[in-house]
Amino acid sequence: MNRTTAAHGQTVRERRIDVGGTSTRYLEAGRGDPVLLIPSEGCASEQWYGVLKGLADGYRVIAVDLPGYGYSEPVPGADPAAMAAFAWKFARAVRAERPVVVGHSFGGAVAVNMALQQPGSVPSLVLVSPAGMGRAINPAKLVLALTPLGDLTKWLIPRLPFGPRLLVTAVAAVGSCRPWRIPSPWWSSQVKAVSSPGALSMTLRSQRTSVGPLGQRNLLLGRLPELPMPTLVAWGLQDVLVPFWQGIAARRRLHDGRLKLVPRAGHLVPMEAADELLRAVRPFLAHSTGEGVTSGGQTPVHMG
Repeated sequence: MNRTTAAHGQTVRERRIDVGGTSTRYLEAGRGDPVLLIPSEGCASEQWYGVLKGLADGYRVIAVDLPGYGYSEPVPGADPAAMAAFAWKFARAVRAERPVVVGHSFGGAVAVNMALQQPGSVPSLVLVSPAGMGRAINPAKLVLALTPLGDLTKWLIPRLPFGPRLLVTAVAAVGSCRPWRIPSPWWSSQVKAVSSPGALSMTLRSQRTSVGPLGQRNLLLGRLPELPMPTLVAWGLQDVLVPFWQGIAARRRLHDGRLKLVPRAGHLVPMEAADELLRAVRPFLAHSTGEGVTSGGQTPVHMG
C-alpha cells in the first residue's frame, strides 16, 4: 500500500511496514525532525490529517494506526504500556529513533508510556485530552466496557446495513462540538475501519483494560513528575467524555509543562479544532526543540 494525496503543497503518503511480524499502516508527510502522531482508541491515523498537513512543512510527520485499529494487524497486548512498546518498535522500523511524540486520548496514555519507557529518546511531548489523568469519565464509557452492551455492539454494528456509518456519526456527534469541521478523510476511512468485527473487538479489549467500576484504570497522573521533557497538554473545554480539569491537574504535575484549553471543542480536538491545536503546537515545538529551551520550573498556562 503506497497511496499518495496532495495536502496544501505537501504529499501525504500511505504506507505499510512489517514491525516484528505485524503489518502496520501509517501516513507520512514532510521532511525534517520526526514527529510521531498516536491516534485515539479505535481511530485510524486520518484523525490527525489536519495536524499532519499543518506540521509537514517543517517536520517529518508520521501518523500510525495502532495495532488492531485502523488498518494495522492486532497484537496480543491492548493496554497503553504494551502499545507504547510496540510504538517504539515501529519508530525504529521507520527510522524515527528520537521523535517528538503526540498522542490523543488513549493515544495520549500511550505517549506518556513511551516517554516513561525511554525518556531520553523523546525531546518533547504533546498530550491531547490524554487518558489516565484521573478516574472521572463519561458513564457511557463505563456501560460499554463493563456490561454485555459492549459485546452486543461489536457483534451487531458490522452486520447492520448502515451500522458502521451510524457508529462513526455517533462518535463524531458525542465527541465534538462542531462535527462538520472534521476532515472528510477521517469519515470515509473510519467507516471502513469499523466495518471489521476485529477492529471493534480490539477497541472493546482496550476499553476493558483501561476502564473499571471506579472509572479510568492505568492512572498516569502520579508519574508525570518523572517526565523531564517539555510537555504541552491540550484539552477541549466542552469535552463531555473526559473533563478538561484533568488537563489542569496534569499540567501542575509536570516538570516543564504548558496547558492549552481549546474553546468550542470537545474530546476530538485534533479533528474538529486542528487549526487551533496547531497554533499551540507549532510554537511549542519551535521553543522546546530550539535553542531557547529552559529546563525546570513551570511555564505559564495558555488559555485560548
